[in-house]
Amino acid sequence: MGILDWLFGGNDAATGTVVDPAIIEARIEQVVGIVNPRLKLVPGYRRRLAPAVEQAVLFCRTIEAQIPRAIEASAAVWADNPTLRAVFASARDIPAVFSRSRAVQDFFDQAPDSDHVWAALRFIRCEEQRVVVATNGDLVQRDVVRTAVSCVDKKVVLPSGCEQQARLEIRRRAFRFLVTEALRQIASAEVASSDLATQRSILLGRLRILKGQRAGLETVVGHGGRPEAQIKEVEASLSRNEEALAACSIAGNALEHAIERIQHVLMHGADHLHIETARLRLDQMNLIVAEGSDAAAVDIALPLVVVRSAPVVSLLPCSFPRRELIRRRTLLSDAQRLVC
Repeated sequence: MGILDWLFGGNDAATGTVVDPAIIEARIEQVVGIVNPRLKLVPGYRRRLAPAVEQAVLFCRTIEAQIPRAIEASAAVWADNPTLRAVFASARDIPAVFSRSRAVQDFFDQAPDSDHVWAALRFIRCEEQRVVVATNGDLVQRDVVRTAVSCVDKKVVLPSGCEQQARLEIRRRAFRFLVTEALRQIASAEVASSDLATQRSILLGRLRILKGQRAGLETVVGHGGRPEAQIKEVEASLSRNEEALAACSIAGNALEHAIERIQHVLMHGADHLHIETARLRLDQMNLIVAEGSDAAAVDIALPLVVVRSAPVVSLLPCSFPRRELIRRRTLLSDAQRLVC
């Protein structure tokens, strides 16, 4: 168990809009432990963080609730499940993807009585233009441009013995993400403040040199108005630097700034993380079918996890059966045959 797993222990299994005070208290301590233990030196830090932490806990409940219930992911049901057919090119790809996951293999090794593992399948949905042959009634059309959907970079994450535990882990991961985002912003502000302070020192040194030159031999040698112009340029840069330093909230009190950043991020979770749903109408070749078309098609919905400054990924909760697990030894043998 990693330090973050230890810090984020304790389940918030409740629903609704009421958060147990004990959960709020625990989450505050977790935030402080991760961001900066010295935040405890700020007077009233618990009181100030409590509303933001409560809001974040409720937000994480909403995120988890937007994730659909798990579907059975197995080769046996591939042909009858439009979502599986859209995500996996063939039935045999399902046990191959899940069996290549070390976490899935470890789960079944450690839980010999479990017939299924609940996990989330993470992947990226891609769309590309293809030239195909299409029919329109009795008319055959060649070189028709259609949009094809494919799912790549599949990875199995968050394996668990039951769906409820897997969904609670989604809540914990969402909360952890928000805390990490606050920490990132705090660190970025500290770097920016340090850079501004360094720039100020350089500008002050340059200004002293220029003024010294103006009062020294430069007046004898003579360079016209160049020193005066350079002094004005440096003074203007110094003025902009001072304005930037004044606007940098961390310049006064780093701990106070950290509290404010945590409050802002936890109160505005949707600015950093949210769930969308991609609704697609596909034919058997995974080609998008336009609305109103008479072509045979099925409707599917894929949840999308949208994170600022990161690729949009789909997250599909699944239940994978032990009976379709490909053992490690078999996977190794297959890999060796491909190499030879």
